[in-house]
Amino acid sequence: MYWTLKVLPPGEEETKAAADPCGRFVLQRHRDREGAHLDLRLEQDGCCCGWRIDGAGLEEGAPATEKGPHPLRWLEQDGNAERLDQGRYGWEYRRDGEGVLVLHGRDGTRRVAVSRVKLLPLSAVRAVHDAVIELGVEPGAAAQLLRDGHLARRRAVARFYGLGRELDGRAFDEALWRRTLRECSLEEVESHLRGYEIRFDEKNPPVPVSRPEALDEEDASGDASRAMAILAVE
Repeated sequence: MYWTLKVLPPGEEETKAAADPCGRFVLQRHRDREGAHLDLRLEQDGCCCGWRIDGAGLEEGAPATEKGPHPLRWLEQDGNAERLDQGRYGWEYRRDGEGVLVLHGRDGTRRVAVSRVKLLPLSAVRAVHDAVIELGVEPGAAAQLLRDGHLARRRAVARFYGLGRELDGRAFDEALWRRTLRECSLEEVESHLRGYEIRFDEKNPPVPVSRPEALDEEDASGDASRAMAILAVE
């Protein structure tokens, strides 16, 4: 499961959490094949639970992955990890998917809000996976392609509304088109947009970027004579 951790300012409930500690904790900095991270381990039901935190500290919004149960010896040993803090912890409150954790460590007390991230439905994950395979896209580039596609769609829809209001005026039913375009792919949106672009170009023909320079009859006659003379020489 994925979570976010956010450090909170000190609160009045710390005293209550301190009076009723749940057990020991340890915060370690570690590096493995996936990179540097923090491990926050909590003593619970005879084992260590907690989170792997992708960040250099307990920063606001730091993404975290729930860790499976580990032996209690990790509260005493560090292995190749660096121990950053240790002490006892308690909960201000805890319910399904969220809570406020109070860490009473060597350098003081910290309050950390933890909340579970809602995951995508399995069908959506499968659809993204299939698209990555079909398009031959590197998995790491999938997120940026989603952002690019979303931006391209927003721009196409905005241009469609702008041309629709310009060409149809009050007759342009924007609410109806919003409902229609919501179900359309980007290709379908661009197909509708092309219809408005054709109408706009017919109403306002594009002006050429450059035009041939006009010559009067005398200049034209002189140019023709010079051209014939060059041909005669050759």
